[in-house]
Amino acid sequence: MKVLLLDGYVDEPAQLGVPPYISTYVRYAYGVYAQLGVEPAYLTIDQLRQQEDWNVLNDFDHLVVIGGVSVPGKYVGGKPIRLGELERIGTVAREPLKILFGPFTSGYTVRGGSGARDVSERLAQLFDCPVTGNLETFLYHLVRGSNPPESIGFDRSVVGQIAPFGAGVVSRHPRFPHVICEIELSRGCERKSHCSFCTEPVFSPGYTERPVSEVLEEIDALAKRGAVHFRLGRAANVLAYGNRAGRPNPDALERLYAGIRERVPGLRTLHTDNASPITIATFPTESAQALEVIARYNTQGDSLSLGVESFDPEVSKRNGLGLTPNMALQAIRIINRVGAFRKPDVPALLPGLNFLFGLPGESRKTGEINFEVLRQVAQEGLMLRRINIRQVMVFPGTPLWEYRNGHALKFFKKEFAEFKKKVRTQLDPVFLQRVFPLGTRLSNVVTEFHEGNITFGRQLGTYPVLVGIRQKLPLGQQLDVRVTEYGMRSLTGEVVE
Repeated sequence: MKVLLLDGYVDEPAQLGVPPYISTYVRYAYGVYAQLGVEPAYLTIDQLRQQEDWNVLNDFDHLVVIGGVSVPGKYVGGKPIRLGELERIGTVAREPLKILFGPFTSGYTVRGGSGARDVSERLAQLFDCPVTGNLETFLYHLVRGSNPPESIGFDRSVVGQIAPFGAGVVSRHPRFPHVICEIELSRGCERKSHCSFCTEPVFSPGYTERPVSEVLEEIDALAKRGAVHFRLGRAANVLAYGNRAGRPNPDALERLYAGIRERVPGLRTLHTDNASPITIATFPTESAQALEVIARYNTQGDSLSLGVESFDPEVSKRNGLGLTPNMALQAIRIINRVGAFRKPDVPALLPGLNFLFGLPGESRKTGEINFEVLRQVAQEGLMLRRINIRQVMVFPGTPLWEYRNGHALKFFKKEFAEFKKKVRTQLDPVFLQRVFPLGTRLSNVVTEFHEGNITFGRQLGTYPVLVGIRQKLPLGQQLDVRVTEYGMRSLTGEVVE
């Protein structure tokens, strides 16, 4: 059997697979086949785009296409697959069994501030198996000769079997060894009620965790294949892992992080992604202990994404956010207290804030409310690694989708633009200079693209800052850079010999 995995890149609330990241979906799919002795070919959508003749897709028996976004984003390392490209693939690839997985099967949009279009009928015409359930479980039964439903649910035992075999695909990534492996700790959300817009509980209903031993077995397999960059990103809230009666479990995180350090002696990156400010504010003592574990074992420049979304009380109430400004401030203070020490040059662990606009309950005052809280953060001398400002995507299955069917979503365009401008011009420079003072040494910056005679690069990690170097350098190199100037959400630096 000849199999091709086509990586169209994913971006979801608790999963990033756009280069330099490689998603769990791709590795799990590869692992299903590799466990049976079949080593799939691997191709990214960027590599396919470079080929004029896409008939190469007909050289395979199975074609597994993975991709799509359910959160808005801007990407440096690659561009997620588009609907038009899926249509071309489905038309050109006449010979293989065509399997599709990703947010496309729920709806399609690539732009914040828009509702997803239902393209399920079109995809069903183009692909033999548009999987709406769990991909690895579907493939696991398919390759063993059964006829699984495309809506088949998650089977945790399958992941435990195939995840270590999935390590073999990482070295085939065009950016290897500069590849970050997303590591799954859990799926779904531990909250009893969910945010109105979030697709995580839609695609992963219920909350399940992987045992520490299973995660470490996969880490060990990846390390043996040369992986040295990891992010514990496949979790809606890292502080929910190993939860004890709703409280963070520092002991579970200790076993996990210490185990990773033990199994990857050449570790270069160990970062995480999502954490709940509600958890931190509700259980400050246990949260601080858990954060101390993370900051002790991680690598510099780590950032916890806090989905505050809005500080407007009406927006919070209408969308099930459950967060108040005081709770968010408490969480930001605790993360700073625990993680602001430098390791050795860049802070070990800082908060990053996500804001989302276009939600029910917004008014012309929402931006002002958000800005005042952010200004308080700045006035207290605290650090934020970054502030993301986005417009909501509305996907089927979410409460927001149902709400929108009977109500018009208001979007205050002028006020949104004013808020964004004030944050970018008045607050971002303050936080950027606090986190990266002049002279800060950034180690292992990977050069990624040119603009004229300027080379831009980033460190590998969670939301790494973009660095411009005023000379044209070869791409794909790793350099140490010293900060010399500040740009708009970016840095200028010089190479350290």
